[in-house]
Amino acid sequence: MKFLVAEDQALVRQGIVALLSELADEIVEAADGEQAQALLSDGEFDLVLLDIGLPHRTGLDLLADLRKRGSKKKVIVLTGNTQAYSPKQIYAAGADAFLYKTADASHFIEVCEAVLNGDEVTANLAQEGSREIAELRETLTTRELQILKLIVEGNSNSATANALFISEHTVRKHREHINTKLKVRSPLALASFAIKAGLV
Repeated sequence: MKFLVAEDQALVRQGIVALLSELADEIVEAADGEQAQALLSDGEFDLVLLDIGLPHRTGLDLLADLRKRGSKKKVIVLTGNTQAYSPKQIYAAGADAFLYKTADASHFIEVCEAVLNGDEVTANLAQEGSREIAELRETLTTRELQILKLIVEGNSNSATANALFISEHTVRKHREHINTKLKVRSPLALASFAIKAGLV
């Protein structure tokens, strides 16, 4: 497995590379959009992680170029700014997934594995209409909606418990109920619902 990690902040990039080393045989790094563009033109990658705010050429610019050329490369967009771009915009640009840089390490790995395994949010986004989404949302309690939002934003069970002043065991039980009600297991399927329901 060969990955490309394009991130301008060296410390963040090195942390991502260390985190993904258990999944990849080779990880290539790029510090800006121009480097990433050259590497994408010359090499084949099983997974590409693009920082949305790369200097010289943004991650969304690079992603748009890939999709215009018909590239099927699996791309995860990284963002540290939860306000500038919505998940819907990121998926509309052709991303296979998005990750907040604040995401918990286990969530980060889980999403990367889901993308590598072929899970697709974009496909899920088209499957259900607004009425079905509204009906599903009504089945979730206020607490479950809070937990779902925190999960999709990349928080661990422990961090979610701390944020809501409840126990980790309670978070796990709520997650089980959420998965049962929404009939999902994949983190990307949860993200798909959260986006359609306007939670993120």
